[in-house]
Amino acid sequence: MPIPSASTPPLHTPAPRHATLPVPIPVRWCIALLLLAISVLNYIDRQSLSILASTIQRDLHISDSGYATILQCFLGFYTIMYLVSGRIVDRYGARLAETGFVLWWCLANMATSLVTGVFSLAVVRSLLGIGEPGNFTAAAKVVSEWFPKREKAIAVGLYSMGGTLGAAIAAPLISLLALRFGWRSAFLFTGAAGLTLATLWYSFYRRPADHPSLGAEERAMLRAEGVISDRTPPPETSRLPLRNPSLWAVLVSRMITDPLWYFYLFWFPKYLQEVRGFTLADLGKTIWIVFVSADLGCLLGGWLSGRLVRSGFAPVTARLAVMAGAACIVAMSFLTPHLQGRAIPLAAASAFAFAHMIWMTNSTTLPIDIFPVNAIGSAQGLIGAGSSLGGFISSGLIGYCVTHASYTPVFFAMSFLHPTALIVLFFTLRRSPSQ
Repeated sequence: MPIPSASTPPLHTPAPRHATLPVPIPVRWCIALLLLAISVLNYIDRQSLSILASTIQRDLHISDSGYATILQCFLGFYTIMYLVSGRIVDRYGARLAETGFVLWWCLANMATSLVTGVFSLAVVRSLLGIGEPGNFTAAAKVVSEWFPKREKAIAVGLYSMGGTLGAAIAAPLISLLALRFGWRSAFLFTGAAGLTLATLWYSFYRRPADHPSLGAEERAMLRAEGVISDRTPPPETSRLPLRNPSLWAVLVSRMITDPLWYFYLFWFPKYLQEVRGFTLADLGKTIWIVFVSADLGCLLGGWLSGRLVRSGFAPVTARLAVMAGAACIVAMSFLTPHLQGRAIPLAAASAFAFAHMIWMTNSTTLPIDIFPVNAIGSAQGLIGAGSSLGGFISSGLIGYCVTHASYTPVFFAMSFLHPTALIVLFFTLRRSPSQ
């Protein structure tokens, strides 16, 4: 019998089932970058309608109330599928589930090129709403499977940045495609890109214990951090603790605050055109600034709370401290309608988007801090459903305000969202075991 060499892995270490395929950077960050790319596409496909809203409304004779109805159809199915997608991810795993979600929403986005009016547009955007939320439940699952506590927030920030980066890219990309080839082409081009990303994801993603490219050093680090474990978790850890007040506090906070982001995605481009006099070309040249600022908020929010965790703060305490600072900035939203010109309102919107994504990154990380890995998909699905329900309700209210009054009450209401949510989180999560 041959004598094991010093390089032989311990008997308890699961050996990869495939030949080692080295990659130039740690595997977990390769996966994070792939999640980033998928999230970029997710938001490009979602944002396409917002960028082209005024153009499509004129071409298909759709009113503002009709546009609000289309958004509510998208958000209604988005809300329902957040609940379903979380269970799908926990049951079938992030690899298979994410592949299916990407293929579904990209085909739905391509079908938008065929619409002829309110009904058909509402149908295809509803189909988009069925596929898109699964990306974020799967991404949260991936972070819980691959990243130690000190890196979770920055990993969440990275894939969250994909959403804001996608929104930033969407404005010039969609405007260029629409102006050169017609608005229908934009949905075909952006939807087709998902076929490649779905193939890459299915080919590359595995859990840490099974990944063929995971090197010995990264494997040892993940084992030391408790990310890879030889112990099989007990069955009860896979159940979502519905009676846990922390779950409902995070859900309510997302329901309260996420409407601000939905506003910047779905209504702010229209606001700039209708109130500030921007043309479609102006929009393509400038609105990306708002979303790039949001990108920076994603990264800074994850880095700040991660730095506090490394300094000895409990994860939940670190997230709440960073979120409190962000809430103070967003509370100034009521000033927007009173700012003169074009540049200053755009700068203010950039600051608010920046602060909101600092908040959002840490809010999304809270469930990963609190709940067991086998329940993360379901937890994020339920919380995401609360988020999109808030967006669904707010879209109807915003549509009513815009039609019968103005955007001013909308900006005024935004000032109270994050401070209110912070109070809910503080008085609930201060008793959390992770605090």
